[in-house]
Parts: sequence; C-alpha cells; structure tokens
Amino acid sequence: MKNLILFIAAISLVFSCGPQRNPQNDQRISIGKSDTLHSNILNEDRPYWVYVPPYTPNSGKKFSVLYLLDGDAHFHSVSGLIQILGTGVNGTTIVPEMIVVAIPNTDRTRDLTPSHSELINGEVRNFLKSSGGGDKFLEFVKTELIPQIESSYPTHPFRVLVGHSFGGITAIQAMYTMPETFDAYIAIDPSLWWDKQLLLKKADSVFSTQKMENKYLFLAQANTLNPGEDTNDHFGSIKEYLKVLESPANNSGIRWSYKYYPDDSHGSVPFISEYDGLRFIFRDFNPTFEKLGSDPDLLKKHFSQYGMTPPEETVNSFGYKALGRKDPGLAKRYFQMNIEAHPESANAYDSMGELLLSEGDTLQAVKQYERSLELNPGNENAKKVINDVLAKRK
Repeated sequence: MKNLILFIAAISLVFSCGPQRNPQNDQRISIGKSDTLHSNILNEDRPYWVYVPPYTPNSGKKFSVLYLLDGDAHFHSVSGLIQILGTGVNGTTIVPEMIVVAIPNTDRTRDLTPSHSELINGEVRNFLKSSGGGDKFLEFVKTELIPQIESSYPTHPFRVLVGHSFGGITAIQAMYTMPETFDAYIAIDPSLWWDKQLLLKKADSVFSTQKMENKYLFLAQANTLNPGEDTNDHFGSIKEYLKVLESPANNSGIRWSYKYYPDDSHGSVPFISEYDGLRFIFRDFNPTFEKLGSDPDLLKKHFSQYGMTPPEETVNSFGYKALGRKDPGLAKRYFQMNIEAHPESANAYDSMGELLLSEGDTLQAVKQYERSLELNPGNENAKKVINDVLAKRK
C-alpha cells in the first residue's frame, strides 16, 4: 500500500504540471483546441482542451460530450479512441462520434478529492494539505464549463465523465451528488480508500435509495497487489464497492459493469479500461437491421437511451438494406427520416433521389438531386443524373 500511495503522490505532481510547449506550432498536427475559462467558483483561470469530430457547419449534426479528468494526461489517448471507434475509420462506428473535453489540472489534490484529509495509514502527507475541494470543482464543471461547451459546440445532452485514481472517486462523487449532470461514468481504479473509505461507506445508501435508470457505470480495477499480498486498502476498497453493486439491495437501476485487469498496474490501466468502458456504455450503439430494421420508430426508441436521434449513417444504411430487400416503402421512410433530421445533408437528398429514380419518379428524383447539389456543389453523381434525365426529356 505504501508504494501505491507514493505512486499516487508522484502522479499528482506530474498531472499538476502543464505540458511542455514547442514554439514551432506551425509544425504540429492539430488534434484539438486549447481554450481557457475564468472560473468564479474556483477563482482562477481554467484551461480546457477540446476535440471535435469532423463535421459540416450548419449541418444540424450534434455530438455527445465526454468530460475527461486528468485531461493533460489522457487527452491524446481518449480523443484517439473516439476518432478510431466513432468516426468510421476502417468502417468502424461502434461508439458515437463525440466531443472530448479534457480538463487539465491546476491543483489536482484539491480538485479531485471529496473531503479534506491529510492522513494515510495514520501518517500526515504534505501533498494532501490542499485536499477537499471536490464539490467546488464539480460545481465549476456543472455550472461554468458545461454551459461554456454547450454554447460553443454542437452538443446534445448525453454526457460521459471519465476519471482515474483521484479522478475515479471524483466521477463517483459526481454520480452521488449531481446525478442529473452526467449519463455515464467510467471510474478507473478509483482511490476508494480515501478518507477512511468515505465514498464506499455512502454507497449502500446511494444505491438503495437513489434512482439511476438509464445511467451507466463502468468500474475498472488494476492489479495493485504487492508480492505476497491478498489485499490492501486500495485493492480491497474497490472489491468492497463491487459487493455493494452486486447486492440485492442495489435498487438504483443503474447499468453497471466491473472488470479486473490482472496484468495492468495503477498506471497502465487507464488506456485499456477507457476502451472497455466506452464499449460497455455503447454496447447497443450499433444495431443490426435484422433486429430493428422493420420499423423506423424502433430505431428512434433504441437511440433514445443515449438521448439522441439515430445517426445519419445508420439510418441511411437501414434505408439501403430495405431497398435491397425489395421494400421501397420502408426504404423511403428511412430516407425521409434522414431528410427531416438532417435537412442540410446533401447525402440524405441524394439517397432519396436514388430511390425515387428506381421507382421511375424522375420528376421528384431530380428535385431531390437538385437539393443535394445545392448543398454539395461537388456531387458529381447528382450532376450526372440530372443531366441524363434532362437529356432523355428532349
């Protein structure tokens, strides 16, 4: 346990330091934007970093938002995961495209602890003197940072909070104290030993009385056992928390999952558990036509659990699958759904035009292709179809 606490102290210092700056910024490949917000609650300027998936302005497209604690340490890995898993790289869309808001640290110990405590195993630790500012930090996130993000970027309400170690207990504290703010939590090897297991002791009451239907919790645990140990305060506290989740007294309705990583340490576990946590939360994100394709309303209901309308790409895919199954009526309903949800999408009108053309309704098909061409002047297919139809009329 002593070695682990010393490690946590070390990473607290590392995470509190800002990134090194390269003056040759024009040589960099940008993966996001750095910005600053003055917090009246914390009485300081707070930097934040933002990754936004590629999208066409004014397209009506909106994104879930992932808020990332210890953002300076994990921004690259998490934004990379979202980019790989959500934006269609290699045809992969198993999580939604998401905005990532990384929150770098200024005083990590202050912000990511729920109470003031300077003791570990009865010994005073100097690095804990500023502890106990977690509630104020979460209030900053809720009332200052989130409104700033939602006024600046195309967001929809589904929000995920990710934290590791002290950040893990901050995610759990947010789940306890402001459950309306986030829809999903990834708590990575959380420091549930904190302040004589403060959050662990509250767990029974929270999960037996607080209703959290349609909320998600992914709890990850690293192998923090020293040679010859069966348990320690850090390891054992997480195991005790798991028992609360497993208990029949857990009436919260929360959707939760736990995973132990025997081959990963406290320091190495974040990346793999971030991946697994996202896969758990969005395990139903990529539905099959065979399961839900018979009725567009089923698709709408399916995605309502994530607070979002069905993604344009999914709806378009279902439309073409219906068309391939010789059901143009069903295909038309899907393509119309996309036009209504994404009126600035050239592809939505192009797909409807293709369907109408296959039915021989050239007049209406041309109108759809013309609208597609207005939105995307580079749509060569639309140009060709329009020219071919007009040529046949002469």
